Amino acid sequence: MGNPPKYHKHIRLRGNDYTHGAYFVTLCTDPRGELFGPIVGDGVAARIDLNDLGRIVDECWRAIPDHFPHVRLDQTQIIPDHLHAILVLTPPAPSTRWVDPTSAMDGVRANGPRRGSLGAINGAFRSVTTKRINVALGRTGGTIWQLGYYDRAIRRQGGEYGRIAQYIAENPAKWR
Repeated sequence: MGNPPKYHKHIRLRGNDYTHGAYFVTLCTDPRGELFGPIVGDGVAARIDLNDLGRIVDECWRAIPDHFPHVRLDQTQIIPDHLHAILVLTPPAPSTRWVDPTSAMDGVRANGPRRGSLGAINGAFRSVTTKRINVALGRTGGTIWQLGYYDRAIRRQGGEYGRIAQYIAENPAKWR
């Protein structure tokens, strides 16, 4: 008898298009391998010493606004086995009415995340980092990231944005 089929639980909110707003995002390596370098120092001086793989992740993350101009990167922290960040997505500019949108196929949307959405951004980032890391490791394939990722829409009221930014900044000191 084989193993029972695995089911991936979708944690995204139904009806939310994830194309605007501030999001706290966590992406973890699979299977939580410490790939990106060690934490050096203690307390407030703790920081990651990025290795070559960590520098690939850092470079690709910082390039996100080059590929998605409606995205602003805020607090970011790479840890040996995960990444925490705040992404701020501004609403995309309205498309011109001179040309019909290509995504409207008689009202049916293709499978996958909406163009420019948080899911599309994370998918592109994870794809390019996986390819580049596999090349750096001399592999023709292999997984780097866990299947899903964690996100939280950040509320502007009540100081939540500041608390999350502080949590991200202090994460190296709290890592293991």
